Amino acid sequence: MSEKTREKVLSVIEELAYTPNIHARTLSSKNIESLSFVVPDMGNEFYSIIYSLLEKRLSRSNYRLIVFPLIDQVALQKIKQNTDMIYQTDGVFICSFSISKIFQNRTPPKKIILIDSFDDRFDSVYVDNEKIGETAAEYLLKNSPQKTNYYLITFKELDNEFTSFVFEKRDKGFLRVMKQHNKKVKVVYADLMWDGGYKAMESLIKRKPKNYVSIFSTCDMLGVGVKKYLEEKNMIPKKDYSLISVDNLPISRLFRLTTIRQPLSEMAEIAYRMFISSLKGREKIEHHKLTCKIVERET
Repeated sequence: MSEKTREKVLSVIEELAYTPNIHARTLSSKNIESLSFVVPDMGNEFYSIIYSLLEKRLSRSNYRLIVFPLIDQVALQKIKQNTDMIYQTDGVFICSFSISKIFQNRTPPKKIILIDSFDDRFDSVYVDNEKIGETAAEYLLKNSPQKTNYYLITFKELDNEFTSFVFEKRDKGFLRVMKQHNKKVKVVYADLMWDGGYKAMESLIKRKPKNYVSIFSTCDMLGVGVKKYLEEKNMIPKKDYSLISVDNLPISRLFRLTTIRQPLSEMAEIAYRMFISSLKGREKIEHHKLTCKIVERET
């Protein structure tokens, strides 16, 4: 349009205090520039970090990311319905769920991208959690003396539609390697809370043990509690014990935990790119299996 017409339109916009109606735009464009982000629990720092990274990336393309915590059976039943609110957006990112159980043979009405889980029907970006367990075992075996008590501090997952079996896979990889080296491991299940690891160690060790102690905590949330308890028992890292956890959350740096880094930035970036490429017409399903690396610190 001409500059004169443009100025006239802007003048009327200002006079009427006009704002665009997103619902009216949707009727013509079929695009509301919003995406759904489905997670088990936004209270977990792992998911809040992925959300922040993904939202920042999407905002540059003028997309909003709306969080849908799937925390109970009511929410689960809703997601199974094609009319649920999460499908009113332009696409759905789903984190750490066993999608095969939720959708079974049904095809969702919107583009689905999986983060931290795998299903051959949908785009996915994930890590090999059994390999994480194997890596933890190899690290502890390398850094432990002959007389060592080995412990696995982990979370017991329920076998239901919410479960992705992330912890079970890490346990399996860890115990397989330890068995290959004829090492006995004491397994303790802990609550997935910030004091879960602390309480787990409290149930195991009442006083400073004579033997060296090596521990695999299957996430940083458990690892910080483990380290706190060992500190209270005046146990010194690399002298009295070795400890490795998983995720490399910011708190692991604060507690100087040795941990296995999950590539969260890469996960978010790849998830974003898969969504954009699907908008441009990509139809072939993509799967990206990322590698994890040990970040060695005090423990």
